[in-house]
Amino acid sequence: MEPQRKDIWIVVTGASRGLGEALCLGLAKKFGDGLMIVGMARSEEGLKKTAGKVNEINNKTKFVPIVMDLSSAETEGFSKALDLTFNREGASGSPRRALIIHNAGSLGRLQYLRDQQDLNHANEYFRLNISSVISLNAIFLDYMKAHHPKTSLEVVNISSLCALQPFKSWGLYCAGKAARDMLFRVLAAEETDITVLSYAPGPLDNDMQATARTSTADQELRSAFASMKDEGKLLSCEESVRKFLEILDKKKFKSGDHVDYYDEL
Repeated sequence: MEPQRKDIWIVVTGASRGLGEALCLGLAKKFGDGLMIVGMARSEEGLKKTAGKVNEINNKTKFVPIVMDLSSAETEGFSKALDLTFNREGASGSPRRALIIHNAGSLGRLQYLRDQQDLNHANEYFRLNISSVISLNAIFLDYMKAHHPKTSLEVVNISSLCALQPFKSWGLYCAGKAARDMLFRVLAAEETDITVLSYAPGPLDNDMQATARTSTADQELRSAFASMKDEGKLLSCEESVRKFLEILDKKKFKSGDHVDYYDEL
């Protein structure tokens, strides 16, 4: 009889900084030995820093960096990267559990829709924030089901309140987040044997919020973000990751659900 595997494989996109880095550190702290984190990001230097911090938390966690720009990557690139990584690093067998966390994303131009005339920018935005997610997700699921059919699979979409509510001058971001939520709801309906979650991490005190406070075209919204910072109402990435891991543990959500940091489960 084949022994029960304890290994866990987790792919995290946007792993070089901010919430992506915090996710890698929180996962290393929680799972430690037997965990392989595959961190994907554009920045090689950022991934090296994340790897170093993961090693400080638990040197038994394996961190595998993949330097890749999701906004320009092709299907073949995704497939080759995952195939080589899993075959090389996971050569000892199948993991008990495998997750992919789609964290990478961008704000796009924070302009009113009447000013969004640049078709190339819109296409580039949706390629990074939607098209690459569809492709990478499909390749991950296809690989795991073909090579590790007994592995428990989980797919996480890092969402936002913007998926549910309109924010003036954030049309691209709201549309991208809403589209991703629906894609993952459809995935949950199609793939009833996997666990799907869209997690909205709350208002984070990170680079994205700093950009929002200075670049948002709508003055009312820009002032609201500034007030949240001044009043200490922004969350640390570490605190949001803590809540995320708690939600994953409890599994009180229905597959495909959108769960916010502030939701009580």
